[in-house]
Amino acid sequence: MISIISLLVVLTLSILVTRIATVALTHTGLARESAKFQARSAFTGVGFTTDESEKVFNHPIRQRILLLLMLLGNAGVVTAVSSLILSFINLNQSGALLWHIALLVGGLMLLWTFASSRWVDRHLSNLVSKALKR
Repeated sequence: MISIISLLVVLTLSILVTRIATVALTHTGLARESAKFQARSAFTGVGFTTDESEKVFNHPIRQRILLLLMLLGNAGVVTAVSSLILSFINLNQSGALLWHIALLVGGLMLLWTFASSRWVDRHLSNLVSKALKR
């Protein structure tokens, strides 16, 4: 059960990191949708090569943000996969397996609701923006 909770914590932190990076990139003059896309692609290591990504990477502050995202994304993926694997190892009882699956699905649904909420996004962006301005 602890491994499922750690997986949900890692996913929550991943969402939070990309939201912070999105706000940081918008502070460098990048459009919000572009910043969101670039933050997610850098965090996941997708690596789109477009004119836009070249403009982002040629800016020194944006470059530092993206490099940090790439590093954190790799660590997050490794942690998430290992937590997921550990959560289903040595489950001897079928009830325990169902409980773990229910906890995982419920947690993911709650996290998805939180991540897609415009209200949460607006308030979190304002909070991050104030913190970054300091």
